[in-house]
Amino acid sequence: MQETTDRVWTSEPFRDGTVDEYARLRAMLVRNGYTAEMICERLGLGSMSEFTQFRQGRERMRDMTDPLSLLVRLFFDLEKVPWATVRSFLPTLDIEAIEALGLIRTAHSDETLCFATVLLYPVEGLYIASDRNFDAEGSVALPEDVVYAAVTKNTYQFMAALPRSPCDRFLELCAGTGIAALVAARDFAGQAVASDITERATRFARFNARLNAQENVEAVQGDLYAPVRGRTFDRIVAHPPYVPAIEAKYVYRDAGEDGEQITRRIIEGLPEFLAPGGRFYCLCSMTDRRGAPLEQRIRGMLGAKADEFDVVVTRGRYTSAAQFVFERARDGLGPGETLASRIKGFERLEIEGLVYGVIVVQRRAHPRPVFTTRRNLSIGDGTRFVEAAEIDWVLRWEESALDPALPARLLDQAPRANPALQLRQLAHFGEDGWQLEQTWVDVLAPVSVQAECPPWVPALLVDANGRLSGREHLARLKQRGLAPEQATEEEFGLLLFRFMSAAMIDTAECPLPRPAAGGGPRRQGQDPPTS
Repeated sequence: MQETTDRVWTSEPFRDGTVDEYARLRAMLVRNGYTAEMICERLGLGSMSEFTQFRQGRERMRDMTDPLSLLVRLFFDLEKVPWATVRSFLPTLDIEAIEALGLIRTAHSDETLCFATVLLYPVEGLYIASDRNFDAEGSVALPEDVVYAAVTKNTYQFMAALPRSPCDRFLELCAGTGIAALVAARDFAGQAVASDITERATRFARFNARLNAQENVEAVQGDLYAPVRGRTFDRIVAHPPYVPAIEAKYVYRDAGEDGEQITRRIIEGLPEFLAPGGRFYCLCSMTDRRGAPLEQRIRGMLGAKADEFDVVVTRGRYTSAAQFVFERARDGLGPGETLASRIKGFERLEIEGLVYGVIVVQRRAHPRPVFTTRRNLSIGDGTRFVEAAEIDWVLRWEESALDPALPARLLDQAPRANPALQLRQLAHFGEDGWQLEQTWVDVLAPVSVQAECPPWVPALLVDANGRLSGREHLARLKQRGLAPEQATEEEFGLLLFRFMSAAMIDTAECPLPRPAAGGGPRRQGQDPPTS
């Protein structure tokens, strides 16, 4: 094994162990309170993704007073700790459990100190190891194949968007730590594969599978689909590199001049590797081009079999090309970049803006028309994560909306107002009192919509409690003088259809995701579900 020095980054930061050694380490971590619940309680966090390292100025748990604070200092803060402190808080068997897997070493600069060789943390009820985010001796830059942590906010966004419904064959591309494959293998997938191009990431994913006793996880190394050629999957997921970069510095992050170098190839491979009825989920940033919105570009990437796939782009954050270039310049640009080169590159590629969000590609199980849509799900609004159930609603609705008979059928169904609505009205005071000028309805979830509407719409939404049919609503509006007498049932059915498409109302045929009792859309920082 290559030892850490002040000049060489550790190439193998842990040892492969036996089943018993992994079990002893898990038991030691749990016994000493190194769990997400205990850490968040002690630090006053809503989520592990909010953790701030000691070196970044964290105020709480600054002193090592018990085994939990010691483990946090070692494996999450990544600070050097006196061996004497380790021995005072942990019994010999616990120290041996850590050392057996090579997760702690003596500092070269001071033999009285030790340090953790990896970042090790609880997330989603699992223990995940990834690379340190700074060199233990403080003098070596991160390697280009550094394995990115699975406890960041964007990883939480990725995990929150993934459905937990059963599937037989699950594939995670650009897997890194293998977090998605691990959760899938534990909770809902018969077999999960974690694929990554680097040997380093593959070793981490395999280590994490063994640490969590997940025997149905296969960690493979290769360029995207290469290690699984000849196989198909019910669900394929990816959180790929997507940062536009003229020169690549980190494998996990940089993805060519437009940031699409990896994601484009993943999508192009779906006709070969995604089984009928299967879905692909990807959290990334891709681009709108002049005359070519992203969702249409994705359809083109699917090639000759594009007519077998539905395409959904859930837009969370949109950055214009000019804004992106400005932000890169403000942040010092990247390797090989100048402001002029970045501007010229975007102009040559006809990039108009960057869309950050979840992309879903679904392969139809049976012959039917397919759909292509973009929905604003506010994934980047700074307040909440988008739920898998919300994305699932978009897919179910778009498929239902393909039925030309749906508007007429809605007249016999009982609409319900979406509880995630806000009503805004603008009025002015004149000679005849208050005069209503404009009315808006804002939809907050599962999609984000701001719609100006006729002044009678609030009356419909107030009465839409699932008891009256569409026909009965129309009759009531006419009786109250809020709808013109000449309004036809056919017109009203089309209006209900548009309201459902905007998630203002739903029916039993295509229900909106409803929050659990006492709950609501999960705010950023809250942990994703574990089941």
